[in-house]
Amino acid sequence: MMGNQKENNGLAFSPDGETIASASGENTVKLWNSWKFDRLHEWGCNWMRDYLENNPDVSESDRHLCDGVGSH
Repeated sequence: MMGNQKENNGLAFSPDGETIASASGENTVKLWNSWKFDRLHEWGCNWMRDYLENNPDVSESDRHLCDGVGSH
Protein backbone atom coordinates (compact mmCIF):
# COMPACT_ATOMS: atom_id res chain seq x y z
CA MET A 1 0.00 0.00 0.00
CA MET A 2 1.26 3.44 -0.84
CA GLY A 3 2.32 5.41 2.20
CA ASN A 4 4.31 2.69 3.92
CA GLN A 5 8.07 2.87 3.29
CA LYS A 6 8.72 -0.81 4.06
CA GLU A 7 6.73 -3.97 3.43
CA ASN A 8 3.25 -4.36 4.87
CA ASN A 9 3.10 -6.78 7.79
CA GLY A 10 -0.63 -6.73 8.33
CA LEU A 11 -3.95 -5.54 7.03
CA ALA A 12 -7.27 -5.32 8.88
CA PHE A 13 -10.74 -3.94 8.18
CA SER A 14 -12.85 -2.14 10.75
CA PRO A 15 -16.07 -3.96 11.75
CA ASP A 16 -18.15 -1.53 9.66
CA GLY A 17 -15.87 -1.98 6.62
CA GLU A 18 -15.27 1.77 6.32
CA THR A 19 -11.62 1.83 7.42
CA ILE A 20 -8.58 -0.28 6.57
CA ALA A 21 -5.51 -0.38 8.83
CA SER A 22 -2.12 -1.37 7.38
CA ALA A 23 0.92 -2.14 9.52
CA SER A 24 4.44 -1.84 8.12
CA GLY A 25 7.96 -2.95 8.94
CA GLU A 26 8.72 0.57 10.13
CA ASN A 27 6.48 -0.01 13.19
CA THR A 28 3.69 2.23 11.97
CA VAL A 29 0.00 1.77 11.35
CA LYS A 30 -1.78 3.78 8.65
CA LEU A 31 -5.55 4.18 8.38
CA TRP A 32 -7.26 4.30 4.98
CA ASN A 33 -10.82 5.09 3.93
CA SER A 34 -12.10 1.99 2.16
CA TRP A 35 -14.27 4.04 -0.21
CA LYS A 36 -11.05 5.10 -1.96
CA PHE A 37 -10.42 1.45 -2.84
CA ASP A 38 -13.97 1.10 -4.11
CA ARG A 39 -13.42 4.09 -6.42
CA LEU A 40 -10.13 2.62 -7.64
CA HIS A 41 -11.86 -0.71 -8.35
CA GLU A 42 -14.60 1.08 -10.27
CA TRP A 43 -12.10 3.12 -12.27
CA GLY A 44 -10.06 0.00 -13.11
CA CYS A 45 -13.12 -1.92 -14.27
CA ASN A 46 -14.33 0.97 -16.40
CA TRP A 47 -10.89 1.14 -18.00
CA MET A 48 -10.63 -2.65 -18.61
CA ARG A 49 -14.22 -3.46 -19.53
CA ASP A 50 -13.80 -3.39 -23.33
CA TYR A 51 -10.69 -5.59 -23.10
CA LEU A 52 -12.40 -8.14 -20.85
CA GLU A 53 -15.49 -8.35 -23.03
CA ASN A 54 -13.84 -8.43 -26.45
CA ASN A 55 -10.37 -9.96 -26.23
CA PRO A 56 -10.54 -13.56 -27.55
CA ASP A 57 -7.77 -14.68 -25.16
CA VAL A 58 -9.74 -13.80 -22.00
CA SER A 59 -11.40 -16.80 -20.33
CA GLU A 60 -15.18 -16.84 -20.04
CA SER A 61 -15.04 -16.53 -16.24
CA ASP A 62 -12.62 -13.58 -16.42
CA ARG A 63 -14.93 -11.75 -18.82
CA HIS A 64 -17.29 -11.22 -15.88
CA LEU A 65 -14.74 -9.94 -13.32
CA CYS A 66 -16.23 -6.44 -13.46
CA ASP A 67 -19.91 -7.32 -13.77
CA GLY A 68 -21.87 -5.03 -11.47
CA VAL A 69 -18.94 -2.65 -10.91
CA GLY A 70 -19.10 0.94 -12.12
CA SER A 71 -20.87 2.12 -15.21
CA HIS A 72 -21.24 0.37 -18.52
